[in-house]
Amino acid sequence: MVTRRRFIRGTLAASIALASEQSAPLAAIAAPAADLTKPAGAKKGGTFTLAKTGAQSEFNPFQLNPGHFAYIRALYNTLVHYDSALTPQPELAESWNLTADGKALTLKLRQGVKFHSGREFTADDVKYSLGFGQRDESATMRPLFKSVTALDMPDNHTVTFRFAVPNASAFDLLDTLFIVDKENFADRRKSASGTGPFKLDKYIPNDHIEFSAFKDYWDKGKPYLDKYVIRDIPDQFALTVNLESGAVDCVWQPNYLDLVRLKSSGGKFVADPGFKGANMFDVGINVSVPPLDKKKVRQAIAWSIDRARFCKTMLQGLTDPTCLIWPPHSWAYFKDLEGKIGYNLNKAKTLLKEAGVEGGFETEIMTTSQNFGFLELAQILQADLKKIGINAKIANMEMAQFQNRLQTKRDIQITIHSYGRTNRDPASTLTGAKAWYNDKEGNWTHYVSDVWDKLRADFQGTVDQKKREALARQIQEMALDECFTIPVALNQRAWAYGSYLKGFDHDLDYCPYVDGVWLDK
Repeated sequence: MVTRRRFIRGTLAASIALASEQSAPLAAIAAPAADLTKPAGAKKGGTFTLAKTGAQSEFNPFQLNPGHFAYIRALYNTLVHYDSALTPQPELAESWNLTADGKALTLKLRQGVKFHSGREFTADDVKYSLGFGQRDESATMRPLFKSVTALDMPDNHTVTFRFAVPNASAFDLLDTLFIVDKENFADRRKSASGTGPFKLDKYIPNDHIEFSAFKDYWDKGKPYLDKYVIRDIPDQFALTVNLESGAVDCVWQPNYLDLVRLKSSGGKFVADPGFKGANMFDVGINVSVPPLDKKKVRQAIAWSIDRARFCKTMLQGLTDPTCLIWPPHSWAYFKDLEGKIGYNLNKAKTLLKEAGVEGGFETEIMTTSQNFGFLELAQILQADLKKIGINAKIANMEMAQFQNRLQTKRDIQITIHSYGRTNRDPASTLTGAKAWYNDKEGNWTHYVSDVWDKLRADFQGTVDQKKREALARQIQEMALDECFTIPVALNQRAWAYGSYLKGFDHDLDYCPYVDGVWLDK
């Protein structure tokens, strides 16, 4: 089973606050070296095949979208990653030192690490990777990367990240800063070179990707597998058919009906619904398109979403409806605000009348059936919008087209979406999930507000917990009022795999750690 990665309330902000109270910089923090011992009974060799619905557009780990998750941690490493208690652990960085004011974080880099190209990893690769994340408009965590005001490199194996203010999301940044090979990354649409446990062998777009074990991987003794294969299967129902037939070993985001059935397989399969609150289903609205530019129209749409029905029917009661940004296990969740927006079509009709559009209008709901639950949520919303006079046409498209319109063209009217980064520090949700960005940062809602931007900046740059709680509440209340991004339900991204698959685990974004996977067959 997957090792649960729990959300520890206030961990990051508390650690930086602690540092700022010290009279001298924190001593260098060094977590234990990687465990090089093989698990009892672990077998070497074999091929692990994982299937998913969403296709990747390129080998770009800075685009944290579902189509990319399956390959990211096979090809690439971060400097630091979180363990099950959300405590930073070493990866390409062996130790780190946070200054007392929380504005500088120095990391000692692991030596002897090689890229798949054979070139040695150095501080210059950290500089390039951070710079790309700051420049590239498609980088999911771009605002968080841009919080780094300077990067010092005193030698080839030392880097210092500098911040203008204490950064409550500093380790969230390191956990998502994947290191790419600066000499090969320009060719990322068809090839890849990282420092990860597997190297790319073959890529057939919209079909499959083949990887082989990287013999010079820095974590000696890993990976256990010889090969790793990712298959793209657009039909969600076909995922489980392939799993049960033995064509694949593991599937990501199977239909929940199948997931419930696989739980009763008598131990033949592991059916894991995933941890709650890592992602959220949401409805995004383009505030620049009339009459969606009227706040009360957006509020009317928010009151027309039957969250409970979606959770009961599509999600099989395995997850919960919500109208709030953060999940119940987050300290930024305010229970008294839950239900401030619910399902009430009479309320929705009144809001449309107050907005001067009681006669209704035509619009479009953009979605993709290649993302679990998206089409079904669009259909539920479409039916209820019709009851209040809004005729919404569903545009169901392939993943690549969906991502192009969402991320590049940003020409949506209404879209079904799912945002992540809700299981890290709450500030990382606002700087790592594009659903909450502003227009200049690439939000498809085209939302513009100086007040919103200041609240987000203050939230990330404040370490006093009482002040952060007050800011989180202000942010939540503003989101409930503006309704440019409308949370719907917790999105548990489930896994199902053969019980012979051992050592399977994934990070906070559901990127699988395949270096420790082995096959007991």
